[in-house]
Amino acid sequence: MKALQNQRGAVLVTAMVILALLTIIGMAATNTSMLETMISATEKTHSEAFYAAEAGVDHLRRNFKNVFLDKNMTKFAAEIDPDWDFALEGPDEIFNSGDDATGSTYLTGSRWITDGNLSGNYLYNVTVWDNDDGGTAGNEHRDDTDGIIYLRADARVPGGGNASIEILMKGAATGGDALSGYGAQEGGGAGKNYGANDVNTVDAAFNSQIQ
Repeated sequence: MKALQNQRGAVLVTAMVILALLTIIGMAATNTSMLETMISATEKTHSEAFYAAEAGVDHLRRNFKNVFLDKNMTKFAAEIDPDWDFALEGPDEIFNSGDDATGSTYLTGSRWITDGNLSGNYLYNVTVWDNDDGGTAGNEHRDDTDGIIYLRADARVPGGGNASIEILMKGAATGGDALSGYGAQEGGGAGKNYGANDVNTVDAAFNSQIQ
């Protein structure tokens, strides 16, 4: 009888050890699953923010194409190099909101789009500023002398995601299609740019682009 009781004790200890191991394995699997879910959600949010910032860049870049030509028409006719002075002086008469550039940095640039709404709460701000190219003393930040400016879009999306994209734009009278070639999501096809002619056009409803 004593030997049998000893065996029962060993079986109980073994069962408890196995149960503890299974519990640890289960907790580890649960934690791993939760972590993967969080990573997946974070990646989705960051992707949404990146695509929203791309849309902001493409939004203003495409609008600038026609405005750039219009504002520099007399210079083209006189065979004078075009500039981006209009962009640095602010969008008051063209777009929804903005302010003049007060310096040649992002923080002192000209805000052209404020809370551009891609879909729902997918928002972006777009700012432009001049590079360090000299210009008239005292007004360097609004006097473009080399046809080059910077453009930056800052996007924020539901879930706390945010992203920024900064590009350099060159405007010139010759040398090819200077204002094209930047691919983005807004209004594009599978080629992800506004002029894509391939199939499967990206849905205009941004929240349906990220599954």
